[in-house]
Amino acid sequence: MKKHLIVILLCVCAGTISFAQSGGNTSWKESVSIGLKGGINMPRMYYFKNDALQQLPQKDTITLMGGLLVDIPLGNVLALSPEVVYLKRGTNISYEHRSGSLVHYTMSVHYVDFRLPLEVRLPIKPYFQPYLTVGGEVGMRLGGQIHIDRTAPIELNQTIDVGDANMNMIHAGAFAGLGIRSRIGIGSRHILLKLGATVHQGLLDNYGAAEKEGSVPAVNVNAYQVTGWRLPQGLEVTLGVAIPLEKHLEDACATFAKDRYHRRGNRGHLFGY
Repeated sequence: MKKHLIVILLCVCAGTISFAQSGGNTSWKESVSIGLKGGINMPRMYYFKNDALQQLPQKDTITLMGGLLVDIPLGNVLALSPEVVYLKRGTNISYEHRSGSLVHYTMSVHYVDFRLPLEVRLPIKPYFQPYLTVGGEVGMRLGGQIHIDRTAPIELNQTIDVGDANMNMIHAGAFAGLGIRSRIGIGSRHILLKLGATVHQGLLDNYGAAEKEGSVPAVNVNAYQVTGWRLPQGLEVTLGVAIPLEKHLEDACATFAKDRYHRRGNRGHLFGY
């Protein structure tokens, strides 16, 4: 299944790039760009229809993330930016149970996501273009761990590997955010910088089916009761760096005019060689 998903993602990216190069509107004389992005993610879980779990305090946890991006201009204002990223989702909860036990519960799960952001920008200057972004994401769980540490009266220190029994394989969600695009010219090419912050919300319950059915013990923190939906959330701050696949059109024309013609005499007439 993992191999199939990777092949599908590569085909989608390749097809999107091909479409943009053949029919995209590049009134800013921008071409499709490809590059890398990286940054930090602050994951947590939202427990929908489970007030007991939702009221437990979640600590802020910072994790690293990174991936590949493709920037596809659709004119002065719009751009598509498909990307494939690696990141972690989970939660970090510490609290005192009503029995007096101190409980520490952590979940750290690795994912690979395919995302399709649509950017709406304000083209003030090539080097300063604020933008808003919205989009959807589909991810696949790669692995991870759940750990629970509880003190007396009933001590417990357990770490388990995340699998189908306790975590849904597929993630689906939506996101929105804002950022700044900046094109910096270098010779006949340019570098595209994208600094952005996005808020992510999972839309698919990621409890494992076996936990829901009760066929395996639920590794949870509220008396091991699995009710409602467990939805991943996250705040991401990233920096992307991309280079164009084609040179600037205006640079090519300037080079042609300079090399093809020269000024002869004082009247300013142009004559061909």
